[in-house]
Amino acid sequence: MLSRADTMIRNAVPADHAALLDLWQKNATGQGYAPRPDAEVDRLLFRHPYFSYEYTFVRAEQGRAVAFICGCVGNDIPHGRERGCFTCLAADPAWDTPETTVQLLDALEEAFRVAGKTTSAVTFFNPMHLPWVIPGSPGHEHNNMPGIATDLPLHERMLAHGYTETTQETAMYRTLTDYAIPPEVRALEHRTAAEGCTLALYDPNRHHGLDAMLQALDNPDWTVRVTAAARDGLCLPVALAGNTVAGFAGPVYPEPTGRGFFAGIGIAPQYQHRHLGKLLFFRLCAEEKRAGAVYMSLFTGVANPARRIYESAGFTSVRTFGVLLKTL
Repeated sequence: MLSRADTMIRNAVPADHAALLDLWQKNATGQGYAPRPDAEVDRLLFRHPYFSYEYTFVRAEQGRAVAFICGCVGNDIPHGRERGCFTCLAADPAWDTPETTVQLLDALEEAFRVAGKTTSAVTFFNPMHLPWVIPGSPGHEHNNMPGIATDLPLHERMLAHGYTETTQETAMYRTLTDYAIPPEVRALEHRTAAEGCTLALYDPNRHHGLDAMLQALDNPDWTVRVTAAARDGLCLPVALAGNTVAGFAGPVYPEPTGRGFFAGIGIAPQYQHRHLGKLLFFRLCAEEKRAGAVYMSLFTGVANPARRIYESAGFTSVRTFGVLLKTL
């Protein structure tokens, strides 16, 4: 606990709930977070299974909460045995200062140390997902921030406080209203089919090798999502060599916001460099539109070559986020 005159940094307690909710509702949209009714903010944040008052701290002035920080821990989170996850910081504008940021970060980081963590992290592995509004869109939303937006003062403050930016992720977006697979991509699909690789929607009765492909890609998140999609009969665009699955994109399902979900594109190593990733992504967008999605948004590394695929499909970069780590 830190105190100075009428200033105090302390753990939040259940009695602070109304004040924390009020701070969020009045100030979070300034960071780009999507507006939500109180009950939805509670579901996403204050009553989320990973929320804990042990990792939530308040700056109080004369007994009034003027800012708070929230983090979470969990050994079941990827890298969770050594990392604590920063979730968010909201402050009254009059108290949204570097001093407040440092005080709250210090308190959260100390709590991570006490819990045996060696790193404080701001990454997409955080299980607490807070939606944000895509700039320049008609209120369209993405379901999570993978780091700290580089256009926020918080980004610069955390770098000054010892955080290292391990990578930058760019958010890419396009509406699907006018989306159509262009003739040149159709022609590329025909040429690729003539060379032995075709596109289809996954059919477990006809196609095989999905598990082997996922094992070769060695991406635990994809393995969980794609396996579940295949099991549950979701629309899953795949590339095929004969009837053997050579790659995937998706799965396809529009979220309640109208966003077409996107887990990723994966191509088995032996089938790479055949334009299958590009073909699958264009097919995915078409299937999302057919399923009722209004728009799509996704994250990719600023330097990721796959960015060229998304740009060729009409996606534009709309916001950049820093993935941050600090050794404690």
